[in-house]
Amino acid sequence: MVAQIQGHKPSATAEKHYTVRPLELLRVHHEKIEAWILEQAGIVFDAKAAPGALRVVAG
Repeated sequence: MVAQIQGHKPSATAEKHYTVRPLELLRVHHEKIEAWILEQAGIVFDAKAAPGALRVVAG
């Protein structure tokens, strides 16, 4: 899923037979990965904040 989120084309023979998932389904997994990375870094992140707006992040 991570490779598909990043826009990578299937490279291995086995990957070419995997199911291509809609981007909205991938978004759920991407948000979980993103939240975990930010949590590990000790960064408080509000996912409901205005998208695209710049914010000061104190870490």
